[in-house]
Amino acid sequence: MPFTVYARMMHRGDVERRLRNEGVVPVERIYIYRIEMPSVQATFHEYYENGLRTVHETVRTPVGEVSATRKVDPNYASWWQVDFYIKRPEDYRVVEFMARDTAYRPNYEAFLLAQERWGEDGYVFANTGYSPMNHLIYRWMGVDRFSMDLHDHPDELFSLYELLREKQREMFRVCAESPAELIQYCGNIHQDVVGLNRFEEYYVPCLNEFADVVHEQGKLSLCHLDAPLSSLATAVAESRIDVIDIEAFTPVPDGDMTVQEARQAWPDKVLWVNFPSSVHIRTDTPGDAEHPAPGSAGGKFSGRDHRGYTGERLAQQPGHDLTDDLRARGLAHGRSVAV
Repeated sequence: MPFTVYARMMHRGDVERRLRNEGVVPVERIYIYRIEMPSVQATFHEYYENGLRTVHETVRTPVGEVSATRKVDPNYASWWQVDFYIKRPEDYRVVEFMARDTAYRPNYEAFLLAQERWGEDGYVFANTGYSPMNHLIYRWMGVDRFSMDLHDHPDELFSLYELLREKQREMFRVCAESPAELIQYCGNIHQDVVGLNRFEEYYVPCLNEFADVVHEQGKLSLCHLDAPLSSLATAVAESRIDVIDIEAFTPVPDGDMTVQEARQAWPDKVLWVNFPSSVHIRTDTPGDAEHPAPGSAGGKFSGRDHRGYTGERLAQQPGHDLTDDLRARGLAHGRSVAV
């Protein structure tokens, strides 16, 4: 199986080509829909603060306005929210209007163009967004406001949750009818923020419904589970998601499960594993060695950590059909794809 890396993280040049020749496969996530809010007006003020690109957004609706600020991580190009739309109880009616005004329109052309651009030199899969509860936490409210409003304003919070869930069903259908075979839905679910009971009640039903809809059209569902997961492991196992995107699954020491534990917990799901720098620079992993991987261009890394983790990374020569390979060898047999 191939090493993979986000395409935006590979700077074009001789080193990039050598890595790709040795089995590294760029992957690109493409949104397969556009969001339209015809009765909502958004304005953006962009500036730099302490050297960081910062964007302040103001959203105006017929029932009021809200604002939010975010910054760009210069290393990973991720957006980080500084503040959120919902800052007070009166803001709920504004974001409810935004949710009701939302329409999901297919954006299949962008996906097909990316596939054509990469050919057999990379892999393209579809991206969506957060499930309703995570959308509230990480896009509209923030953890602090979410925690307080669970106690102080539960009616408004859960009404908004149900509205988002209803609207996302439109998005599910757009995804199912898309040309993508692998579609990411939700992620960044942290057990310490959510808790098992809330995960089972408000996340798993959404993940299952999405999986059921895309399965009807022969698609595979993926969830970007990159945080500590041990307390949620059984619930994840019982869900109907196919791939624990765990293109983000992060083993110890950053996460709290080893690859071996994850493999045992989810034997019928695909692990797309993230090996962060903490794994590469560890000095307490006796037995590290390189061995030739049959049929591969590079080699296999194996090692054991202090909790008994044994991991393998196989380099796969690019040039064959990665789409068929991921389905036939990875998705069917539950093999790990290492990032």
